[in-house]
Amino acid sequence: MINYILNLFLFLKVKKNLSSELGFQRKFIRETLNVDIEESKKTNDSSLDEKDYKKITDYYGLAVAVMIGESFCKLRDRKMSSNERLQLTYLGALTGLFDDFFDKKDLSPDYIKALLDSPQEMEGENSNEKLILKLYRKVLENSSEPDKLKENAARVFNAQVLSKKQIGSDLTTSEIEDITFKKGGNSVLFYRCCFSDELNETEKQLFYTLGGIWQMENDLLDVYKDHEAGIKTLVTTTDKIDSIRKKYSRTLDEIMDLTNQTGYTKSGKKHFLESIVLFVSVGFVALNVLEKNEKYTGFTFQVEKYNRKNLITDIEKPVNILKIIHYFAKHNPASLPKLKS
Repeated sequence: MINYILNLFLFLKVKKNLSSELGFQRKFIRETLNVDIEESKKTNDSSLDEKDYKKITDYYGLAVAVMIGESFCKLRDRKMSSNERLQLTYLGALTGLFDDFFDKKDLSPDYIKALLDSPQEMEGENSNEKLILKLYRKVLENSSEPDKLKENAARVFNAQVLSKKQIGSDLTTSEIEDITFKKGGNSVLFYRCCFSDELNETEKQLFYTLGGIWQMENDLLDVYKDHEAGIKTLVTTTDKIDSIRKKYSRTLDEIMDLTNQTGYTKSGKKHFLESIVLFVSVGFVALNVLEKNEKYTGFTFQVEKYNRKNLITDIEKPVNILKIIHYFAKHNPASLPKLKS
């Protein structure tokens, strides 16, 4: 009980730090990425809209640097350099546009691969592609290992191609799980290339698994949209949300164990896991929201029988904020005292 109460206070501290990190990143975006965005708007041929620009600056460009960049910096006990922040910001910014190549633009895989492999030689056929190329080139120009970054970009590409099977194909649960973790895991390892620190096998597995749980969380929050689009995820194909909860919990336990196996300081591991548990707690709240639907359908989860309101997790609702605090407090005491020095 005492540990639980102490972690409620710890939540406030971590949340305050997160707010500060978000504020700093927003300022960085205004001074860098927004300049390129405004330049793009001047010649936009309508292949980009305000929703695209907002996704770049207010979501991906913001979240990647904070969720991945700041978390890794906590693990290694040092601040993020301006160059690392710039690379993460621009890689994050192109993420949403890159996803649209597969989801909305219906571009051929060979053409997308060419854009990734030879960005200096490609011109782009519209404003959307030109902006992606511009952002990608800037990252490569500032990278100490551009070839390594391209190599990881190819893995993200392969995972995206594989994910096309989630529409219209008969997939087993293990196949969907494999695709889920490849999409999330390879993306996080791609972002990790922005740091020159050597990546050993334990850390590689840690960040791959971290990407997997974040992709699971994304699928929990996007279940209505995915079902409407006919996308098969672990959530849209399950008949019991508890099976997802167990997988989600086991994955968090694996992240904690892998963190413990790294050679970083106890303080670094502690601060890293505090951030991760805060983000992952949102997924536990989404699991609760979705599981409540089962009592209306014979205590099985039948996604096709629920409306949008039943499937959307509003994390801004006061009751859900309290639940996030609850899960943060619940999961921290189980992990932090066991950390190795």
